[in-house]
Amino acid sequence: MSPDVSKRSRTRSKENEAPEHGVSSSNVTRESDSEPPYIVALIAGLAVFVLYATTLAPTTAFWDTSEYIATGEIMGIPHPPGNPLFVVLARAWSILLSPLGLAAAVKINLFSSFMSAAAHAFWFLVVHHILRHFSEKRSVRLVGATAAVLVSATAFTVWNQSNVNEKVYTVSLLTIALLSWLIVRWQENLGQGKEDDNLLILMVFVLALSVGN
Repeated sequence: MSPDVSKRSRTRSKENEAPEHGVSSSNVTRESDSEPPYIVALIAGLAVFVLYATTLAPTTAFWDTSEYIATGEIMGIPHPPGNPLFVVLARAWSILLSPLGLAAAVKINLFSSFMSAAAHAFWFLVVHHILRHFSEKRSVRLVGATAAVLVSATAFTVWNQSNVNEKVYTVSLLTIALLSWLIVRWQENLGQGKEDDNLLILMVFVLALSVGN
């Protein structure tokens, strides 16, 4: 084989390899874009918590607020249906914050704020996933999810219930948001041919716990 023919053969070989390398790089980028933005969701949740903590009620308020603050602090039994999930979680939270020397009302109100903020972190992930069906740009999805969290977190009823623990609604908000995210992840895995029974079991577990709220 002549040197010219050999050079042309090597050139064609390199040209054929180049597109394959480009496709591989594109696939890597696409896979990274499809990963859930957990860090951004965490930042969004922290921002919501800071908002609620800044505007936190320093004491009790109307309706059932005092009852739920007291039962959460002493692990008591509120009026029917009793809300055992709230009582257990609120008591655990109160014990964790006890070294800070905060008043019982402040601790339980902060618990309500934390539950709502955690819920909004999961809502961020859910909205970001839904927006994948409308836009391939990650920046657009992040902006959309941020806007959704902002609107939800500052809605009058949500903000009001997150400032002072009048009821057990923020715990319900968290269980609904968590279940929504688990369903999204399970459906996504199923679409990729991955059957994840562990997620199904976790969904049933969270759903069963939520009945006690």
